[in-house]
Amino acid sequence: MNFEQLSKDINLFLSSQKILDNLPDMFLYLDSEGFVIDANFQARNNLGIRENIKINELFTDGLKAVRQSVKYKKAVLIEYGSPNEFIELTASKFDKNYCVCIRDNTKIISDILEKDGIEKFNNEKNAMIFKLKNEFKAPITSMTGFCQGLVDGIAGEITEKQDKYLKIIQSNANDLGEFTDKFIDFSYAESLQYESEYRKFDIVNEIKDILKEYEKNIDKSKVNIDFTYDGIESRNVYNDLKAIRKAFLNIFELSLNATDSGNIQISLLSPDDETSITYGLEEEKNYLQIKIKDTGTTVSNEDLRHICNPYAQLEKGRKQIVKSFRLGTASILIKRANGLFNISSDNGNLYNIIIPVEKEEDE
Repeated sequence: MNFEQLSKDINLFLSSQKILDNLPDMFLYLDSEGFVIDANFQARNNLGIRENIKINELFTDGLKAVRQSVKYKKAVLIEYGSPNEFIELTASKFDKNYCVCIRDNTKIISDILEKDGIEKFNNEKNAMIFKLKNEFKAPITSMTGFCQGLVDGIAGEITEKQDKYLKIIQSNANDLGEFTDKFIDFSYAESLQYESEYRKFDIVNEIKDILKEYEKNIDKSKVNIDFTYDGIESRNVYNDLKAIRKAFLNIFELSLNATDSGNIQISLLSPDDETSITYGLEEEKNYLQIKIKDTGTTVSNEDLRHICNPYAQLEKGRKQIVKSFRLGTASILIKRANGLFNISSDNGNLYNIIIPVEKEEDE
């Protein structure tokens, strides 16, 4: 078989006018000086090709873009016509001539710019909320403090009816305080203000410290906490301590609040083969799996789909939004720590965290 002739035949077939005219993209065939030798229907129809026209008359620095595309073997994005109109130009060289494919990417680029603008606005909004946290929290702290003082009698005796109303105000202020705290936590986790705290730490001690902080709440709820860590090779972890601690704390708080009585099992273990395959873990990396299993109120499959997204909970009431703030914050922070987070619900709830535990070479 004559492969050289076959190659010529294929090139001739692919460059035939009939095929090119039916392609959705614009095609130009240029000489070495940038004059248009030939063009397909899309190019003639959209660009107004005429005799002896140069690509630089169609696009500013068009020939320069063609040569850049050939040199670097990739598409070049150039502005075309009015501002914010963009084309993607890809060129190949044949002897001294150029074959150029042109695609209108105005809508794609506009969508990207719009998305970038929204993302920038969202980051600025979150940064503002975090910076104003004291402005949000100070009035609420003052309200709850003065209510408690009045209940305790610092301004003299109060009537039974006044006591009742003060406790209602205090309860609502506490609810507002919890909402504000979790809203600010979520905004901080989502914002560019967040600063990682990568270091080596003892994961067992960190979890024990959190459990100690919540000792009174645990005793009050009569929930049995079972913490096991026999399944790990080492307690020392290199990761973002602030992210892991805050994520675990949010999940544990939620789990404790949802479990009136019963058990919460916290397990540290190395992911087994099935888990590694399920989550697509890299073979050369070491990971730690943290499981938090409670016997609390089961979450429906429908609610599980958007449970980590507070924006999807706006019509479901304050309690559901606060829950989503907690889980949304945990999810974002675990991602910041290059980890994976999953929730399942069946006879209680299972929160599954998987994080890498060793320092990357480029860190």
